[in-house]
Amino acid sequence: MGICGPAVLFGAVVAVSFLYPLTRFMMLPLMPDWAPLPGLGAASGLGLSSGALWNTVRLSTEAGLLVIPPGLLAGFLLERRRWRGAGLLSAVLWGIFLMPSYLLTMGWQIVVAAPFLADGAAGRLLYGEAGIVALLTLKGLAFSSVAARAGWHAVGADMDAASRVHVPAAWRRAWLTLRLLLPVSGSIFTIQVVAASQDFGIAATLGAQAHMPLVIYAIYQDLSTVPLDFTRAARLSWVLVLLALAALVVQAVLARRSVMAGGGHRHRPGVAPCGRGMTVLAWSLTVGILLAGGGVPLLALAAQAMGDTGTGDALLIDGEGWRGIGLSLRYAFVSAVFAVMLAALILGGRMRAGGSGRVVARMLLWLTSANMAVPGVILGAAYVIAFNGRVLSLYGTPALLILAYTASHLPIAIRFLDAPFAHLHRGLGEAARVHGVSLVRRVERIYLPLLLRRLTWAWGMVFVTLFFELPLSEILYPAGSAPLGVKLLSLDDTLHYGAEARLALVAMGICLAVTAAAIILVPRLVVGSGPERMGGAGNARTAPSLEQENA
Repeated sequence: MGICGPAVLFGAVVAVSFLYPLTRFMMLPLMPDWAPLPGLGAASGLGLSSGALWNTVRLSTEAGLLVIPPGLLAGFLLERRRWRGAGLLSAVLWGIFLMPSYLLTMGWQIVVAAPFLADGAAGRLLYGEAGIVALLTLKGLAFSSVAARAGWHAVGADMDAASRVHVPAAWRRAWLTLRLLLPVSGSIFTIQVVAASQDFGIAATLGAQAHMPLVIYAIYQDLSTVPLDFTRAARLSWVLVLLALAALVVQAVLARRSVMAGGGHRHRPGVAPCGRGMTVLAWSLTVGILLAGGGVPLLALAAQAMGDTGTGDALLIDGEGWRGIGLSLRYAFVSAVFAVMLAALILGGRMRAGGSGRVVARMLLWLTSANMAVPGVILGAAYVIAFNGRVLSLYGTPALLILAYTASHLPIAIRFLDAPFAHLHRGLGEAARVHGVSLVRRVERIYLPLLLRRLTWAWGMVFVTLFFELPLSEILYPAGSAPLGVKLLSLDDTLHYGAEARLALVAMGICLAVTAAAIILVPRLVVGSGPERMGGAGNARTAPSLEQENA
């Protein structure tokens, strides 16, 4: 592989996983003969639903605007204030981010299904525009808080000190800070618009039952209902892709303006203790997000699972449910391993000197940004087109589903591991190479002890999201081997809330147990035995200092 090895590897992964499938699918409006079967490429009219397009743009815009105030407040509390509930708020935001949107929707559907709420204002709000926008806003809080923390960090201590000296009025200082945060607010808005327009879980559950068509679900209907219409799905996909690309361009411009407004070298802003009023506001925000995004839906699922007993063994999960859990465990485990391994290989190649590393770095930025413009439904449809021919006949096999899982979550693993790999000093590997240490030994003795914990966390995050993955599973799962997400959505469509709740709770427990075991045990077993092979207790004492030096 030599000097150009990382670039060749990265190019092959991008070509097979993204460029070839997406090009074939997105070109269907111009090349109808590229459809998987004769006759499936013909569509009548433009194939654009004005109602679905208007609903998508309107609801995504409303969710983007509504998420800005709580996102900025959460970022401020986590970045600029010291209080006891900061860890809880961060954990709640990450929990909402990892919780599948269709399970969040299902929990609130069970709550509103109560007789005294179903026919009242609560039922009308949930099964209407307000309910969809509220759930989309909840799902976007994690992204918005992360972006807001970066914005509050950009307004450093120097800016705060200068504003206190030159701007005596408190309200004018607050107005100046808000003006400095305008680029960050714009970035939050654009990211939320993209995420909301591509959320398949809410569109397939609440949107479908509320009879509010959305573009993301209309694409899935064209691919799953007879007659199949791949060309119309491709035209609708162009709408989502162009909307996302426009938002990403705006986000890039705003991010550059944010850097220019923040200046160059900045001192970290001070972390002050919360006053009484700010503490009340902070706990109110935390408790509200916890109840709306986790507490109430999970309690509703538990109550439904225990209350809907039916007759006989109604509380037991049937064989199909256990089979779905087992299949999702295998698919998610293998795909997460592949995604993290590929991310590590690509990021490791960037550490090489020469032009190859710079090329890989530019391609990394392109991939991680362009991934936001390709939701799972579009990627699944592209895989149906690309891998259903004579050359690469993978459609209907578990291999294609694993490939799709890996490709869709490779950018997430790259983003998560980018900072740890960037902090590794290149001199570590160069010094070991000078002393004749082979590549395998360098990975075993230097890189693995320093990166294994982050690699395990990246694997856990990818595994959790893939375990409950829905759009790719709906389109690509092999016949008779429905993963967990497909089984849960089928139970939700047939209004079997009790069986769905039991299956979801058991699956969540298994998923969390596997993830926690991997995160806790793998670093201890692998890294714990590494120093002993490297020379005993003396090297074990020097390993933490080496990690601190790299940090």
